[in-house]
Amino acid sequence: MVWNPLRLLKTLIHFDVAGPLSQGIRVLSGIAYPGTSMLETLDPASWVPTLPRPGVRLVNGAVNFLEPLTATLDSLGYRIEVEPPASAPKEWMNTALVVWPAASPGESLAPLLERWEQRTPYQEATLVDFRQPDPAIAALWGSLDDGVMGGVSTSQVQWHQGLRFAGQVSTANSGGFASIRTRNLEPPLNLGQWQGTVLYTQGDGQRYKWILRDNPGWDSLAYCRSFDTQRDQPSTVRTPFLTMVPTRRARTVPEASPLNPAQLYSMQLMLSKFEYNGELNPTFQPGAFGLTVQSLGLYRQGPKPVVVLPGGSAAWGPPLAVAGFTGVISQGQGFEVIGASKNLPPEVTPAVVEQIFKVFNSAN
Repeated sequence: MVWNPLRLLKTLIHFDVAGPLSQGIRVLSGIAYPGTSMLETLDPASWVPTLPRPGVRLVNGAVNFLEPLTATLDSLGYRIEVEPPASAPKEWMNTALVVWPAASPGESLAPLLERWEQRTPYQEATLVDFRQPDPAIAALWGSLDDGVMGGVSTSQVQWHQGLRFAGQVSTANSGGFASIRTRNLEPPLNLGQWQGTVLYTQGDGQRYKWILRDNPGWDSLAYCRSFDTQRDQPSTVRTPFLTMVPTRRARTVPEASPLNPAQLYSMQLMLSKFEYNGELNPTFQPGAFGLTVQSLGLYRQGPKPVVVLPGGSAAWGPPLAVAGFTGVISQGQGFEVIGASKNLPPEVTPAVVEQIFKVFNSAN
């Protein structure tokens, strides 16, 4: 394999690295990058999902009220779910309230509180589903390999059951990396309400890098997360924004500020023989490689769900507070907030609590 100057020209054209000269290079070289015109229709701001519909989880006897609660709460923007078995994954997926019809304080609630306390409040939504590629999104991505420094590695952006990053990586000519990167997003993505990204992937057993940039500069700081894959096995890669490592050309920059998720300009996937600061990638293998990303999601840690206690009393306040939960009990024509807080969190509206009690009161 020999260095291919034509690939370098294609890289310069796709990413507009040469600035005003890019158009001239495109004309003189006769290279037209497919899909460029589609970028005019792209609106990255439209990708950003609203926060997921909050869930209302029914526990024990509350399941008997599934039908009337579903009919009542759906119009308020809440979805209904039934408490899964104890063996289910220990995460609260977008759950804002738990309904437990307690008649009086007793030991029956204690095991539930203990189990709930161990769960991580979690909210997730899809940013881009690569299994259904938009032509404009596809036109964003291009190869950026070690050919920019004389290497001979090659990669391609493919679309097969997702975004497929594949090619041949070589250490010849002092090279050793291949990557695909988006052109700069205009306007940049504002993911300030979220705490990190979620990649749903299937790889080949090698360690890859997920890279984000919060500056439009071509050689601006790259915020990295290395992640391992298992050959032909699906994996979920959760990356908190605050833990991404600021680097410049694979050298860490400890004094740099954390990534700013409120202005993300570009995304990149990379396979490199290097980790950081000259350390080698322990799973790197020259030759053919392939990584498929089915979707890119966002997540954030949410607050613990509010426990709604039809038939409960203020005596439930202390055990709820010890477990760090806020509860709600019926009080006259309204309700009272007890436990860890005296106020409802922003994602739980008074209207949804009132409707839950109304359904239970109408059955008595």
